[in-house]
Amino acid sequence: MTPPRSSSGSDADGFTLVEMLVAFAIVSLCTVSALDVAASLGRQSGQVEAALRAVDEARGIVALRLAAGTLRRGAETGRFSDGQTWILDVADVGPRLGWHDVPPVWHVRLTRDAPRGPVVYETVLTVGLGG
Repeated sequence: MTPPRSSSGSDADGFTLVEMLVAFAIVSLCTVSALDVAASLGRQSGQVEAALRAVDEARGIVALRLAAGTLRRGAETGRFSDGQTWILDVADVGPRLGWHDVPPVWHVRLTRDAPRGPVVYETVLTVGLGG
């Protein structure tokens, strides 16, 4: 008869070296993925902040001209604080709508880099513009 084997001895419970390496590889992949997501969110946050800053500056450009009474029909160019070109286009849309003998209805559009470039700010104004 063979004596029974003891459960403690050379057959110790635990993880093998291969299992540990696989576990570390999985943890490493998860860490790299998490860092990539964090970096991506950081870049997107910076892009959103830059877009909000451009919109705020564009509103200021229009508001200053409106307050000074210098907002007129036509196109005007300038530069944002970051050096990029903006184009301000102002048009009276009242006649296109068939409205006559009424104060101007201004369509104000501020774009970046070109007249048909990305729109930064767009609105319609009806009072205090002269023209």
